[in-house]
Amino acid sequence: MAEELKTKNYTLGLLGGPRVRYSPSPAMHKAALAENGLVGDYLAVQVSPESLADTVKALWELGYWGFNVTNPHKVTIMESLCGVSEEAKAIGSVNTLVRTQEGYFGENTDAPGFQSAYLEDIENPAALKPLVLGAGGSARAIVTALKNSGFEVFLSSRDFSKARALAGEFGLTALDWVTLGEFGPFDLLVNATPSSSVRDFSPKPPAVRLNAGARVIDINYGRDNNHFESISLRAGGIFQDGLGMLAHQARLSFILWTGIDPGLAPLLRAVNNLLDKSE
Repeated sequence: MAEELKTKNYTLGLLGGPRVRYSPSPAMHKAALAENGLVGDYLAVQVSPESLADTVKALWELGYWGFNVTNPHKVTIMESLCGVSEEAKAIGSVNTLVRTQEGYFGENTDAPGFQSAYLEDIENPAALKPLVLGAGGSARAIVTALKNSGFEVFLSSRDFSKARALAGEFGLTALDWVTLGEFGPFDLLVNATPSSSVRDFSPKPPAVRLNAGARVIDINYGRDNNHFESISLRAGGIFQDGLGMLAHQARLSFILWTGIDPGLAPLLRAVNNLLDKSE
């Protein structure tokens, strides 16, 4: 079995929008392949929503072994798969594709990845008040992780109709983005939108009231002038970016593709080396 793994060509990749070219995922998975003596490669593939279904079919026909999926395709890609796991179906989004004879099968490693990266050390979650910003595929996974850990979740999105629909689906409380400052204060804030800096929001970022010492998590990473880091500092809180979640979900995806646990060390080492080179 070990010899079979070493000779298999693990052609892997990441499907996403324009920002896919900045992802550290190729560096992480190439490091994991090399660390475990496996033959393969990991490519970043930018694809438009209009060509997603045709691209998925073409990649399967070309023999690609598996993919990660990032914004904006985590929900819509489910229509192009031969099936999805019960966990991914319950979450309503997919971030990992595993090759089968019929097509790609969808899994979600975002929810357990988020839980492992950020929630394991939190005691008495029922006593804390969390707010999630966003209503896309990443928000779905994060909401699932929080609910599974015992949190009562509040949700808001720039499109209130999407927030209300997602809240109804998961049994959450939806809050209006425009009047967020009237609610709270919150003990945990998770930004699951693609925006991080003040200039990313139009006309301005949402006003969020935080308790002193609140934890703030922005699932984006490598963003300058991070609005969420700033409000965390003002609250005397703890700020964490999305690299922890990225590494944990990548480890779980690698296990699904190869059956081998690469551990977190080579993944984080690859990310840190990449960030050091970009400075």
